[in-house]
Formats: sequence, structure tokens, C-alpha cells
Amino acid sequence: MVFSGAPTISQSLHSVDVLLCALADVRYDARTRNIAHALVSDGLRVGVIAAGTADELPTCTMYSWSDPGGRALSRWWSYSRHCAQTDVTARCVIAMDLFALAAASRIAKRCNATLIYDMREFYFALGPLEGKGMRQRILTAHERRHLKIVDDILVSGPLDAEIARSTFSLSYDPFVLYNTPPYRDVVVSPLRARCGVSLDTYLAIYQGVVHHGRGIAPFLRAMRDMQDVHLAVVGDGPARRDLEALASQLGVASRVTWIGAVAYEDLHAYTCGADVGLCIIEPVSMSYEYALPNKLFEYMMARIPSLVTDLPALRAHVAQYPVAASIDRTLSSTDIVAAMQTVRNGSTRATMIAACDAIRELSYEHQQHAIVARIRQHCS
Repeated sequence: MVFSGAPTISQSLHSVDVLLCALADVRYDARTRNIAHALVSDGLRVGVIAAGTADELPTCTMYSWSDPGGRALSRWWSYSRHCAQTDVTARCVIAMDLFALAAASRIAKRCNATLIYDMREFYFALGPLEGKGMRQRILTAHERRHLKIVDDILVSGPLDAEIARSTFSLSYDPFVLYNTPPYRDVVVSPLRARCGVSLDTYLAIYQGVVHHGRGIAPFLRAMRDMQDVHLAVVGDGPARRDLEALASQLGVASRVTWIGAVAYEDLHAYTCGADVGLCIIEPVSMSYEYALPNKLFEYMMARIPSLVTDLPALRAHVAQYPVAASIDRTLSSTDIVAAMQTVRNGSTRATMIAACDAIRELSYEHQQHAIVARIRQHCS
């Protein structure tokens, strides 16, 4: 365990105003980082229990968890045990995902603190668990049981708020916290150099966890009909090996660069080097059906157009901010190629890039005051 400004945890019982619990690495977890920075900038003392070091969030007190990797259950157990052994008190505890909820609830109960739950996905209908009925039922039961003691919920979009309230018969409206990044201007990018491609190559980027259902497989298939397109995958995850094999089978492996995960602070620079961003969601579950991923806002920040699936939340966003070409939910290669032709059209591309400038008003700074105020209500 590491404190910023303190040599060891054993010196004294530490107290913070808000404790964020995330079964994640803070180098890559934008949502946890952004909330932490917003709370600190408003004068609150913030602690974070997650993987990472004090250098990653120097303004917070970091209670570093050593992620053992491997199977999800062993990581969950390791994190829960670490939280139970962490000497910290807080006035408000936030579980940054379902997998931190049980540990966070125990800390909140011990401290007599308010418990907030960041329902950043529909964990009762997760895409990666599609077809894995028993695992999904266990997670659903776990979530529903702990929601009985949760005092407030955060979600990532208006449709999510409606569905969460209806599904769990909530007596209040969850707080909508969009997955938007802090504002940044376009910067010089290392992406093309990493991919070994020139400015003449049309470069697509996927950023995020490499799961099945995230549109990478359909795009790889469509690349057979887009011979001048190169794909950069910025992220890592359990589906990478399968997707690498698929790229080889399709004969497009030489036009795919698997960059792996990069620190969140570096993500914007990588994104600025692409010509188009992929936000192709396969509607394999309710969680994916209503997704409004942070990658779409990251692409807007980099001022590049996107390809999105014609799903409810994405459709509503693109109707208001015409920054993307939509693809029918069947995600046929024909439709993907047609959408690529749309974003490559000179006048259409210029219109989409201009629409991306709305990110100035959508950036995290424009919502952080509201989320801080909501959390402060629970710290009194």
C-alpha cells in the first residue's frame, strides 16, 4: 500500500472525505481519474483503492492494490481482501464498478459512510457474459442484493438512468455522468510512427478493452474490401488472441497494429493521429445495446469522425451532434464499407470534424461541478 505523502499505512488510521474503490488500474481508468481530479480540485480529500502508484494520482491518497492478473474471480477476491485490510475512514465511499461494490459496501458500513455506486455498465446484462447464463445470474443477484444498501447511483447516459430506475424500482433518479474527457486541443501524434504507415494510408483507430462484441471482428472482415485501410487497436483484453487469429485468417493481419494499452494521459495523443474512430458496438446484450462509450467522446476530442452502430444512445447522440456515420445493427461488411466511404467524402468529413467542436461544451469540465455537488451532499 502506498500513501502520497506518507511512508507506510501502519503509521496511523487515515481519513479522507471521499474514497473511490476501483478494481482497475488507475493509469487506464478514465472515469475514476476524472472523478478524483474533480473532487480534489474542489478541495475534498480523496483516497483511491486501485492498482497503480501514488505517482499516477499525486493529489490523492493512493492505497495501491497489487493486481495478481489471471482469472476474474481471483482478482475479485484479491481486491476484496486488500480493501478489508486497508486502514482508512471516509465520509463517502464510491464503488467505481460492480466488482468493487461488495468491498466498498463493507468499508462504508464500517465508517458509517454514504455509499455511491457507479453503474457504468448494465452489469445485469453484460456483453462479455452473453451465453454464460450462470455467471450472469450470479452477477445480477450480487448487484441486486447490494443495491439495497446503496444511497445513490451514477450512470453514463440518460437512457441508462431510465432503465436503471425501472429495472431496480429506484425511488430517485440516478445521476448521469457522461464519459467525456477533460478538454484538450489536437496535438502531434505518435500513432502513425507506431503503425509504420505514411500520411497516405487511411488509418482507423479502435480504443478500449479488446472484448468480443466491440465491433473489431466485423471491421476486420470489412477490411478485405478496403485495401488502403490500416487499423490501430489501442487497448488490450481477453479477445485479443482470437481477433489476431481472425485477422490472419482474413488476410488483413499486415494492416493491423496491436498497440496494446496506453496510459490515459497518452491516449489523446494517439487518437489524434487517426483518420476515423471505431465505435462499432455489436448489440449482443442490453449493456451494449444502450452503450454510449467514452471512446466516442475521445474521438470528438481528437477532431476525427467516427463509425457508430445504429443503436439507441448512439443514434440520439449522432442526431444531436453529427460526428459519425451510422452502420445498421447487422454490421454487414457492405454497410461498414459504405459508412467508411461516407466519412471519407471530403465535404461530409469537413462537416463531421466541425461538429466535433461541440466537445468544448461536452468536456468533463462542464459537468464536474454537478457531480461534485452531488457527492458533497453525501459528505455532509
